[in-house]
Amino acid sequence: MRLRMAYKQTVAMITNAAPAALLALAVFAAAGAVEPRDGRVEFSDGAAVEGKISLTPGGALKIESGAQIRVLELDRVREIRIAPESEEMDRNWRFKEAGQTAKEYFGDPYPVRYLTATVILAGGQSFSGHLYSTVLYVEGAESAQKVLLLYKQTGGAGQSLKDLVYPVRISFGDAAAADSATATLRFLNSSKQKPAPGDEIAALTRGALVRLTVTPAAALNEFKMTSPLGKEFFLAFKNGGKIVAGWPAEKDEKTLAQVQNALPKSEDFFDERRVLGVVRDPAAAEIYSLIFAARKGQTTLDQTKSQPWRLEIYRWKTEVGSDRLMLAGQGYLFRGIGAKDEAVPEVELSAGLWHIHRDGETWTVGE
Repeated sequence: MRLRMAYKQTVAMITNAAPAALLALAVFAAAGAVEPRDGRVEFSDGAAVEGKISLTPGGALKIESGAQIRVLELDRVREIRIAPESEEMDRNWRFKEAGQTAKEYFGDPYPVRYLTATVILAGGQSFSGHLYSTVLYVEGAESAQKVLLLYKQTGGAGQSLKDLVYPVRISFGDAAAADSATATLRFLNSSKQKPAPGDEIAALTRGALVRLTVTPAAALNEFKMTSPLGKEFFLAFKNGGKIVAGWPAEKDEKTLAQVQNALPKSEDFFDERRVLGVVRDPAAAEIYSLIFAARKGQTTLDQTKSQPWRLEIYRWKTEVGSDRLMLAGQGYLFRGIGAKDEAVPEVELSAGLWHIHRDGETWTVGE
């Protein structure tokens, strides 16, 4: 219920007030009102809303980027991508004695997340920074809702990072595509595992788990892809009833056991979830797990195909002072729905698809 209320009232991401001295560096002054634009807001838990997006009349997007503060009207923006800058589980504390530095902690841990935004302009240029508090209005076919973009999220005691839903992408359908906002995905001809013509390809960025759009290019074994903006990504392709997903060959039994212990504690609609692989990201103190989830029990769908399934990536954080994992985000590579007795896709892990090398905006797959 808390998450549904969050959808109707907020979508997160912007900064605390910046120093007054920085305001003197403001550039790109906004002018005039802008007509609402067709767009889409995607959330960290996979939900999305679509409709006419607008700012408060006379409002503009204000972004602190390095030593500059940029003020932009909405019609200059093609896309905004949002990702965690830092996350932690914090606790309330007090000094044990007056005048002493020793602290004592009390109460249940609570989640804290700081977010950063990458803004892609209509011409293809991009920059990253923190958004100031901004209200967006999304007017759909049946209802309108207010969306607040925040820089810092703070949850309540006992909540987890998963409870803090935030937008990962705000995109507009009427902006002209630009080459600098796309990348080339190339599979080596010598690769043992690569998609065949007609196969569906899925990619998810690390961190925010933004789903990238992948379409065939003119050259053999090449595809055009939404630029991951320098971030590494997970990759998979689907051929009929088989999915091949890139994953490292090395096994990590200790981390696998941690994820398997934490999985039942994360509530989910799917009643059957299998951990297919785990990998640690020491630089970000995160763990990613590849999960195949399926619904075997009754659903509300009154039709033959009533049992949904997903191949998902879960992103986990470690709670401060504990080995317990907290689910921080999730995104899906593939999803589908079948009949009760219908076989679900077979998933094969591929070390070859895990090896992705970057050269500018070209990403080459294969060992």
